[in-house]
Amino acid sequence: MDASVHMNRLRWIPLLILSISVLAGCQEDVPETPYIARVGNAVLTQEEVNRLLENRSALLDSADAVSQIVEQWVTNQLLFQEASDRGLKGDPDVQRLLADNERSVMIDALVTRMLNAEMGDGPEEAAIRTYYEQHREQLALREPFVRISHLVFENPDSAEAVRRRLQSGSVSDVEPDTDNVARQLDPDSFYPQRQLFAAIPGLGPSVSEVRVGEVLPVFEHDGSYHVVRLLDRLDAGTVPSLDMIHDDIRDRVAIQMRKQLYARQVQRLRTRAMAREELEIR
Repeated sequence: MDASVHMNRLRWIPLLILSISVLAGCQEDVPETPYIARVGNAVLTQEEVNRLLENRSALLDSADAVSQIVEQWVTNQLLFQEASDRGLKGDPDVQRLLADNERSVMIDALVTRMLNAEMGDGPEEAAIRTYYEQHREQLALREPFVRISHLVFENPDSAEAVRRRLQSGSVSDVEPDTDNVARQLDPDSFYPQRQLFAAIPGLGPSVSEVRVGEVLPVFEHDGSYHVVRLLDRLDAGTVPSLDMIHDDIRDRVAIQMRKQLYARQVQRLRTRAMAREELEIR
């Protein structure tokens, strides 16, 4: 064999070994945990996606929500790794911001734990009823609310047949998943009339023109056929029942409780710090 050829082959051996080592190192760096997306050594797992989904709107399609979460995570990881590669973590301004964020996170965690420990399961029913009675005037509706049965059909004949049955009183309601029907809203809940059919022009005013119990004529929109029956109406100025706004009142009372508990805890810490001569304001 020609010596030059032999020497060339020998020169390639270290390069080949180095390449294999690099590839092996890259493969070892890839986490073994199942993941949905990966940027470098950082991975996004299904558990993390599920946790993030809890904070997303229920009106958003689940597939769209997951896609948004993945895209946002990938974008953030790419930017974070680029910032790390540029050494921004050592920048004094960045370090100051990181310290501020760390302090904010610890404060939020402390406040959350203190409030959860004192509030327990939240406001008691007696507190909710008291708030309702004391704020009746402020709770009056500022616009009409309606409760409706809203059914959507693919076939106009099926829609018309159901509308006639509802109008004649031969049935009080129609179960979903029959006659190619889909229920759009909860018939036991009230909704603001002005916002109810914002996506379907003309349907909202039509509801205001019928009496309780009446069924609107079949309404066609975007290839679907809507059957709407007015089940109940609350005019502006009406004070809704406690059952109707119970969850909202509970949230309001909980917010009040948190504010009061927060102020009391801060005052306790202030008093203790002053007793120890650890607090000084000039």
